[in-house]
Formats: sequence, structure tokens, C-alpha cells
Amino acid sequence: MNEPRSSTRLSIRHIRSFVAVARHRSLTRAAESLFVTQSALSLTIQHLEDDLGVLLFDRSTRRLDLTQAGEEFMPSAQRLLHDFDSSIRDMRALGNRERGKVGVAAVPSVMALLLPEVVAAYIEAFPDIDVYLREDNSEAVQQRIIEGDVDFGICSPWEPDAELIFEPLFEDSFGVVFAHHHPLATSADDLSWKEIDGYRIIGFSPDLGMQHQLSHTAGLSENVREPRYQVSNTSTIETLLTRGAGVSVMSALAAQRPPLDRLGLRLLTKPVLTRTVGIVRRKGKSLSPAASTMLQHILGTVAQLGRFPGVRILDNVAATSRGKT
Repeated sequence: MNEPRSSTRLSIRHIRSFVAVARHRSLTRAAESLFVTQSALSLTIQHLEDDLGVLLFDRSTRRLDLTQAGEEFMPSAQRLLHDFDSSIRDMRALGNRERGKVGVAAVPSVMALLLPEVVAAYIEAFPDIDVYLREDNSEAVQQRIIEGDVDFGICSPWEPDAELIFEPLFEDSFGVVFAHHHPLATSADDLSWKEIDGYRIIGFSPDLGMQHQLSHTAGLSENVREPRYQVSNTSTIETLLTRGAGVSVMSALAAQRPPLDRLGLRLLTKPVLTRTVGIVRRKGKSLSPAASTMLQHILGTVAQLGRFPGVRILDNVAATSRGKT
């Protein structure tokens, strides 16, 4: 019984050499096209034939012709070579950011006030990369990362999840938002939480990250933690506050997002309450070159959010941003 032949010596180099010789019908011209010596190419073809156990070429003094086995092997060899070269080109294009896709999910304030500038610069630098942005609440952002819908997200932690890594970017203080004709508009000074106890609170729905944090913060009044009036849409809150229906408690950055930026804002102290916003990624999953570059663009730009009152960029992020400028 014949022993099975081993193919441990074969590589894409043998396939490329075979195709070159088959096309040129000459070891000399094939060797020149491959930038190898004629003797090295001849040895490579011999190794291939020995390993396959068939002659691929009929040799004469003037040219090399394919044998019947060589004719049968040629289409498969060309297909293998084409697939290999195409895959290498595709991977190099990914590595060079010449193609690819990046998906980012973020909470509304970050989507409105940070990502447009970042993404505009990214598109200008890498026009062939597909970009997918998804605005959502913190819980949904985390879920999209787990499901693989996006590469990473920017949000506040919702609930601890062993599948995720959270890297803080900035802290965002809470404040009270009101119409410009409201009594609170007479001053720009900070307020204590007790000073807003007597006002009607128009709150966010509990599925939104800010209200989720307020509801789970001990020491706040019931009016703030569980408001009687809950709204999921910022445009509706802006309209209600403009009509004098009450005031709203939210993060300072959220208050800068249109249309809420038409309203007044006073920060709340005694105590200062902040939400931490950061990058959320899937543990153990590396970012693609396209996604990694997008993340670097974000880290280099996030310090600009420090211009808003109540927003504090964390020291390590600020140092990274300075290093990018």
C-alpha cells in the first residue's frame, strides 16, 4: 500500500512559480518575471512535481509545455493564486485604512457635540472607510457593543458587565435647566439640591442614563429621583420648560445639546453629582485598523468638550489630547 505523500514543503511560492512557467513556457522568462534565478525556479518546479507525484511540464530544448496533468492543474492554480493575492490586497487595504467599516454608538449629547467634528475630519482623511453612527441611551449602547453591531461606544456605565471594558473620558456635572423667564434665571450662581425642592420637575424617562443615575442616587429628593412627569424626548422637554411647566435636572453637557441650549442652566452643588462618560469596548476583542484610528481621533478631540461649564476632562485624556496637537 502506498504511503500518502506529504505537502509540508508546498507554499504559495510553488503555485506562483508553476503559473509563471506555464504562462511564459520558458524558465528564463518566468525567472525574470519573478526576480529569481533560473536554477532556483527550476528547483522549485522540481519540488512541486515531486510532491504532487506527477510531471507538470514536458521539457524540450526550446520550450516547456504543460502535460495533461499540468493542464488540469492550471485553472486551480490560477484560482488559488488569484484568491491569495486578492486576500493580501484586501488585508493591506484594511491595514492602510483604504477600505473597511467602523461603527460607533453614543449617547445623544456626545453624538451631537463631539462626534460630528471627529467624523468630519475622519471622513476627510479616510474617504473610503464606511462609517456607521448610532445614537442611543447608555443601556442600548452597551447592548450594541455586546451584539457586535458597533466597534465601540461612548456612554456612561449602565450596569456592570463582565463582557465590557470601560475607559473614562470626562466627568459631567448635573445642573438644573429652566426657561429664561423662570425665577431661577435671575442668577447664574450654583444651586444646592434643596433649593430646587419646591419646583415642579420635568424628568427624563427611566430608560435614559441620566434619569437612571438620579433614580439610584441616595439622598436626592423623591421629586428628583422619581419625577411625576417623565419625558423621553429632549424637544418635548424644551417645549414644556419654555411654556413654564417646570424645570429639569440633567447633565451639563446634555443641556448644551440643541434644542436644550436655548434654556438657562445653573449647576447643582452640595453635593456635586457627576456622571462619568467614557469609551466602552468588548473585552478581548481587538479593534480593526479603521476603528482604532477613529478612537484615536476621538481621544485627540474630546478635550474640546471642556469648554462647556460643568464638564471636566480627565487628566490622562487631557494629556493624550495635548500630545495630538
